[in-house]
Amino acid sequence: MKDGFIGQNLRLIRLFHGLSLQELGEEISVSKQFLSRLESGVETPSPSLQDALVKHLRVLDGFFHEVDPMPISDEQCHFRKQLTTKVALRQQARARGELFKRITGVLDQELDLPDYGFQESEPLDAEAIERAAERCRIDWGLGFGPIANMIRVAETAGAVVVRMNQMASEIDAISFATKRPLIVLNAHDKSACRARFGVAHEIGHLVLHIGTLTGDRATESEANRFASAFLMPRSIFAAECSRAIRGTRTLNWTTLSEIKMRWGVSKAAILYRGRQLGVFSDTLYKSGVIGLTRHGEARMEDEDEAMANELPEILPTSLDVLAQSCGITLRSLSKRILVEPEITRELLGESLPTADESNVISLFAR
Repeated sequence: MKDGFIGQNLRLIRLFHGLSLQELGEEISVSKQFLSRLESGVETPSPSLQDALVKHLRVLDGFFHEVDPMPISDEQCHFRKQLTTKVALRQQARARGELFKRITGVLDQELDLPDYGFQESEPLDAEAIERAAERCRIDWGLGFGPIANMIRVAETAGAVVVRMNQMASEIDAISFATKRPLIVLNAHDKSACRARFGVAHEIGHLVLHIGTLTGDRATESEANRFASAFLMPRSIFAAECSRAIRGTRTLNWTTLSEIKMRWGVSKAAILYRGRQLGVFSDTLYKSGVIGLTRHGEARMEDEDEAMANELPEILPTSLDVLAQSCGITLRSLSKRILVEPEITRELLGESLPTADESNVISLFAR
C-alpha cells in the first residue's frame, strides 16, 4: 500500500544505520530539527532532499512511501541483556528486526514454512514456568534428554532464526513475536552454549510473554527460568548434577565438563540449575562460580572452542528455493522490500551455505 512520505520509514532506516538525527543531518546538510519534523510527519521533503535520502540511506524510491500494515510494537520485541544495553543500540537492533520481518514476509508469500507452534502459558510462578517448558518438550516430541540442535527446534516450531554480524556486543539475542516469529542471534558470540541458551531464552519470551512488555528483571528472570527448564529438564537433570558432587563439599570438574558437552549447556548454567533444583548448596554453587572466575572462564569456558555454533537452516534453504524455484534472486528480493542489495546482505547475516538433502525441515515453494 502506497501513501505520501512516511516519516516513520525515515526513522526506521536511520536507526538501521545507527545514525542519530545530528549525524544524518550533518551528512546530508540539513538540521536535526528539520529531520525530526520529517520523521514526525510535520514536514515533507523536497524532491531533491528525498533523492539525497534515498541515495545516502541505500533504499529505493518507494521506500519512504510504503505503509507497513503491522509494525512491531514494544510488546512484540524481546531483548536478551536489555537491562545493560544502551537505548541507541536497542533501537538499531529493533530497526534491523523490522526490516528482517519484511524479508520473512516475502518468504511467507512464496514458500510454505513450518506452522506456528508456540503454545502460550502464563508465568504465574516457578512451577508454572517449569511445566510450560516441559509441555513444549512434549508437544514438540523432544523427550527429556539432551537437545541436539536448538536452532532447529525453534525453526521447526515456526520461527525464522538469523545470525547477524552487525549486532552490538551488548546484545546476545532478540526475538520478535510477530505473525512469523523471528529470533536474531549475535553472530559474534563465540560460545555455542550461550547461543543455545539465548535461543531457549527467546522461546521462553514467545511462550510466556505474548502481549507483555519485557526487559525488566522479572520478565528476564522468567525467560531464563524457562530456558534452564527447557534445556535441563528437572526430571532428568537433578541426577546429572548429583554426579558432579565429589563427596559432600567439592565439585567434580571433570564430570561437570562431561555434562556440559553432552547437554550443550555451560558449566555456569549447570551450576545455577543445580542450585535451582536443590542439588547444589549455596556454598557449593558459590564455590563453583569462584572456580570459573579464577580459571578465566567467566565469559568463555575451556570447552567452548571445541563446540561448533549451530547455524540456521530455514533461511539458507529459503533463499535457495526462492532463487532456484521462484526466480527470486538477492537483487529481486531487495527490490521487494525496497532497499539496495547491500542492506539485504546485512540483514541476512553470515554467508549462508546451500542446504543439503539432510535438512529435516519441510519447505516448499507455493
